[in-house]
Amino acid sequence: MAGMPGTGPIVVGVDGRGGGDDALALALALAAPGAPIVVVTATDGPGDLGGDEAPWRLRLRLRAEETLDRARERAGDRAASYEVAHAGSPASALHGVAERVGASLLVVGADHHGPIGRIAAGSVTEQVLHASPCAVAVAPAGLADDGRRVATIGVGYDDGPESRAALATAVDLADRLGARLRLIDVLPTEAFWLSGYAGPLVLPEMRADARRALGDAAQEIDPSIPVETMVLEGDPAALLARAAERLDLLVVGSRGFGPLRRVLLGSVSARLVRDLDRPLVVVPRTARTAAS
Repeated sequence: MAGMPGTGPIVVGVDGRGGGDDALALALALAAPGAPIVVVTATDGPGDLGGDEAPWRLRLRLRAEETLDRARERAGDRAASYEVAHAGSPASALHGVAERVGASLLVVGADHHGPIGRIAAGSVTEQVLHASPCAVAVAPAGLADDGRRVATIGVGYDDGPESRAALATAVDLADRLGARLRLIDVLPTEAFWLSGYAGPLVLPEMRADARRALGDAAQEIDPSIPVETMVLEGDPAALLARAAERLDLLVVGSRGFGPLRRVLLGSVSARLVRDLDRPLVVVPRTARTAAS
């Protein structure tokens, strides 16, 4: 089963604050040995316009240099390069770098502009996720000070193309990190009840189908990776978030609409991005992370 290329570049966005430190810590934890890590700090607006440097531009440049110096202190020679990216928005800047280097993963921290512990709609973190050219990992607040290794990886799995891409990435990470896998399928029971009186009657069949699909997927995974499966029933986003409390990393697919090589958040992944307090990886269908 194919997964995230072991030597694919990882782009990590840093901002000189705690969120950037968390993102860098997650990138270092997920990187394969020898995989290049590109550390990027993004600024609004164009780059060098020539001529004398305006005071506001000088302040931006100095702030960017301080941000990269902070990242160098934490990552040292683990990172292949450090750079400042200019674009109309930080998200566009990070997307541009990810496309240019052919990144397998883009890592960002939790940009909390809403209630404490939640990522606000429209935040830089959410903007980075929307239409990213590769999988995106979101580091929760405080991860840089956690120090916990990735021992258990969960993956939301329903046998669709998005979840198969997510599973491929999760398998690759589990193999590389020596972690165990937990395959989780959530049956949205409210959909069955709303469908009429026949709804509840199909639940036993749906449970059996889910267990069979999970078992088939588990059989395809290298036996050296410990795998367990679980079927839950209820609100998919809420139950995946609850299951993630016993995980070190959760991997999910993004919905299969729009450009196939872009992350597009569906209702479940969008809620997880905003609510989860564990590292999360969102994988686009057929993106580079799912390519052989």
